Amino acid sequence: MVDMINDALGTDIEPEYIECPFDGYVHDTMADYSQSHEATGWEPEIDFVEGIERVCAPYRETDAPVTN
Repeated sequence: MVDMINDALGTDIEPEYIECPFDGYVHDTMADYSQSHEATGWEPEIDFVEGIERVCAPYRETDAPVTN
């Protein structure tokens, strides 16, 4: 995922890994949407890579608004 974010931002940053400070973090709960899908039939409209692109777009230097 770090490589995908670097690609989306045009960066080459190595992550610094730290122990998660939150109890019950998503990684620990293995959260997924399968029960919601079963109950509602909901499917994502965009894939993971496009989601990363959308989230990162405002942070790209070339896309960032100019401020004085």
